[in-house]
Amino acid sequence: MIPDVIIDQIRDANDIVEVISAYLPLKKKGREFVALCPFHNEKTPSFNVIPQKQIFYCFGCHKGGDVFKFLCEYEHIPYPEAIRRLGERAGIEVPEDNSVSSLNRSVKESMLRIHEEFTQYWHRQLLTSQEGQIARDYLAKRGVSAQSIEDFRLGYAPKLWEDTPVMAQRLHLDMDHLIESGLALARQSDGKNSSGLYGRFRGRLMFPICNDQGQVIAFSARVLYPDDKMGKYVNSPETPLFHKGKVIYGLDRAKREITEKKFAIVCEGQLDLISCHAAGFRNAVAPQGTAFTEDQARLLKRFAPEVVLCFDGDNAGQNAVIKAFDILIKSELSMKVLFLPDQHDPDSFIKAYGAEAFGKLLNTSRQFFDFYLAYLCQHHNKDSDTGRLQIVQAMGEALNKA
Repeated sequence: MIPDVIIDQIRDANDIVEVISAYLPLKKKGREFVALCPFHNEKTPSFNVIPQKQIFYCFGCHKGGDVFKFLCEYEHIPYPEAIRRLGERAGIEVPEDNSVSSLNRSVKESMLRIHEEFTQYWHRQLLTSQEGQIARDYLAKRGVSAQSIEDFRLGYAPKLWEDTPVMAQRLHLDMDHLIESGLALARQSDGKNSSGLYGRFRGRLMFPICNDQGQVIAFSARVLYPDDKMGKYVNSPETPLFHKGKVIYGLDRAKREITEKKFAIVCEGQLDLISCHAAGFRNAVAPQGTAFTEDQARLLKRFAPEVVLCFDGDNAGQNAVIKAFDILIKSELSMKVLFLPDQHDPDSFIKAYGAEAFGKLLNTSRQFFDFYLAYLCQHHNKDSDTGRLQIVQAMGEALNKA
């Protein structure tokens, strides 16, 4: 339990107008502030912030409360998490329940700093270093704008084995935590010192992966050099910060738009997502190269009741949609399906036909059962009794899950 005295200190240290104005464009009206309510659709502002009482209240949907309540409602987080976040904002330490939790938090804070420092370092390498030209050329070829590079803090990891541990020492980072973060590995024949470590990511385009608070917790690294045989993408391993099946790439930037539009566009890759955001579809996310998981579905359910799956239209993409249905339905998420024509993905389609064409196609997204019936008709002989029976049975099984 967090002591009441700490909660009161944190509440007093976080002016509700300052906190809410970071989320909403508040306008002063007399002694109060007003805005369009973020919790329901409206055209006339009915959301009021009352500084004298340090509360908010919406006369339309009747939601209201203090600064903690606002953060809980807006960020879809539990009350203790709202206390901790506002405590961090005010520089007030929230005590842990025991010494083990305190130690774990200290380690995580160190690892967060490591990820942030390397995000900044690799971003500078991409923008200014001579060696980073290969990454700049690749991004230019893919049509990624300078604004998108800044927005998603893309980077370049130099093609040097010891660059990561050497830079970590210069920044006075904890070398054990560097290894635990997955950014460096220890050579088995040496001790844990800079000469005995090497970087996991070398000569690659770096995509920082953030949690839903916007903190960098991992990286995904794309191959750039033809002699690199480690696979197209190399990702951070599982760490105390990063559990791949629980993280959704881009959610930190998309969650507000998802909440407002009441649905999320789920695409497959990072560049698909970046193209969607650049084209104005800022409610797009990506499941981090994995099959959609129950944890990811529950995370999305905090922000919207519906998802539109925008996968490749090949057999693998169609099978991924069917597997995702079982996961999404357990979380009570409704789903639609959008397959792009001519073997396009969102990135290539938007670049070929533009944002308006993608938006029109998005509006034609099919309900899952419409897609599934067409899929079954393609894979079974609907002109035979046996085929029709198989189609009916499969549809019945799916409907029973809904």
